[in-house]
Amino acid sequence: MIRAALRDLQWRRKRFVIAMSGVALVFAMGLIMTGLAASFSLEVDRTLDGVGASGWAVSDQASGPFTSFTPVPLAAAGDGNASPAMVLRQTISGAGGVVDIIVFGVEPGRLGSPVAAEGVALGGPGEAVVAEDLEGVSVGDTLSIAGRDLRVVGTVSGQRLFAGLPMVYVALADAQAISVQGQPLVTAFLYDQMPATAPAGLRLMTNAEVKDDVLRPLENAMSSISFVRFLLWLVAATIIGSVLYLQAMERTRDFAVFKATGTSTWAIGGGLALQAVVLSLAAAVLAGLLALVLAPLFPMNVEIPVSSFVLLPVVTVVVGLLASLISLHRTATVEPALAFGG
Repeated sequence: MIRAALRDLQWRRKRFVIAMSGVALVFAMGLIMTGLAASFSLEVDRTLDGVGASGWAVSDQASGPFTSFTPVPLAAAGDGNASPAMVLRQTISGAGGVVDIIVFGVEPGRLGSPVAAEGVALGGPGEAVVAEDLEGVSVGDTLSIAGRDLRVVGTVSGQRLFAGLPMVYVALADAQAISVQGQPLVTAFLYDQMPATAPAGLRLMTNAEVKDDVLRPLENAMSSISFVRFLLWLVAATIIGSVLYLQAMERTRDFAVFKATGTSTWAIGGGLALQAVVLSLAAAVLAGLLALVLAPLFPMNVEIPVSSFVLLPVVTVVVGLLASLISLHRTATVEPALAFGG
């Protein structure tokens, strides 16, 4: 039956190539959906690593440093172990129009001050270190935020939040001038080591808690992506099942002959399952290539984990085998007597 199944693939190769292409495109879109969802989490990890803090303190009325703007007095931390920071959402004018950014105000040289991948570190007021993918901005340019001109002295790599909003590091004095008219207020304190208790009016947050808070506004988007991915697997299974079922319909007389000569239904079904596996694996290989080509074309960042490429053949085989059950039902109902019909 294995030889018969492979021979049938050869004779119907045009149909299988068309089906494989369609399934591969569906699987490629599934990979891209996985990459989109993964990028939300990975960008937070990179940004928190770039900040370098092991603990945070924010107002006890705030949900987190990046989702709430709740200023507290600069002296609220009570000691010199905490590095003050000011986080705010802003916009700038870019080549393509208005660009959303996240401004992170820090004291240069202290915890939270960025390590530049290109250029130099933040030196003081009037300077900015920006994410390298901030469109139309490079080292040496002047960046205007809320009417305040800042010279870009360096860039950081891969630091974004909220599905691609680039980070812009500035001196704390500049962030205070932009947001609170220069008053001695901050929105967060950074710690190398988390204190045992939170200062009055503040609450402590770990990096994991900060990450969960950043991802919270994206939960609906991530759930929607997961649902679309499930639908894509369902579409792929439908395509494979349809092709195999149509083939089973056309080979009804062949199956009847096989049964009349003593071939079991499970052996015939095994041949169909083999065709489903071959079709699925070929589609998986093509899907991986298509995903790598299509991912850079998306306006949002797509970071497909290596684990997804490793798991893809397993997923495609499972989908293919499940789809082959449709045609297996057809073979089970074929009567051997059809082999002797007119």
